[in-house]
Amino acid sequence: MNLIAKYSLITGVLVGAFTNFIACGSQLYKASLADDNGPEEPTQSEANSADPTSTEFGLHAPSGWVNLPVIYKSDRTLSDVQLKALQLAMKTWETAVGKPLFEYKGVHGSITGDSFPDLFSSLSDKINGQYMDTNWSKTGKSKQVLATTIWSNPNNAYQLIDNADIRYNSDLYLITDAIRNSPTDEREVVDMQSLATHELGHLLGLSHIKDSYDSSSIMNPSLIIGEGLATRSISVGDVKRVQKIYGCYGTACDAELTARTIMQSGEHYGLSDKAKAEAAH
Repeated sequence: MNLIAKYSLITGVLVGAFTNFIACGSQLYKASLADDNGPEEPTQSEANSADPTSTEFGLHAPSGWVNLPVIYKSDRTLSDVQLKALQLAMKTWETAVGKPLFEYKGVHGSITGDSFPDLFSSLSDKINGQYMDTNWSKTGKSKQVLATTIWSNPNNAYQLIDNADIRYNSDLYLITDAIRNSPTDEREVVDMQSLATHELGHLLGLSHIKDSYDSSSIMNPSLIIGEGLATRSISVGDVKRVQKIYGCYGTACDAELTARTIMQSGEHYGLSDKAKAEAAH
């Protein structure tokens, strides 16, 4: 089995390491997600969300959305593949709590991520949008950042969210189904469902979880990217944390069973047939 180099993209510095993950046709990367989220205005939630002894550990908005379901619209440039992956990611979080959390209201007219002059201006229309940005530099985020989730807190109450957008870096990455698609135009493949699952965690009120605390969490501040690679499941800890915000219903209240059900669904984790074949040797 060949060793594939893994790079951690942290503050623009490439740090070499090695792993036995298998990737087909392209380099395997571990891309940093450390700068992929933030509210429109600074809040006081960071200390609690990073403290394992706090009841708000892992939560940036412990009371969640003011109103459910979260009504959202999509960028007109989202492909059918991207939209399906996004909705499967939403299904993951809905399965985690046992109730609907999202409602799709179609395409947001002619609006795309490129319609906005900067990052936070997309919040001004009060539409919870899913946007592709082909001009990533105007967001002010590092080019290594795969996507970013932004939100507003009503009356500056950090516990609540009333508006949010996710902006995807389609300028520098090919965001698609990484199990079935290959990199093109020198853009590395990023699995849309994996990335959306992480970003939707932020949109729902979850913060990053260090992998030293929960290495299986989809909310770890990094994501393995590359052809044939996807991490679409969530951990038992993710299930428990999102249930702190939204409660649980029916069989979802069994966090271990719920996490296992998501992982075994066939839609939430995978390797391409080529990757499976290489891994078998």
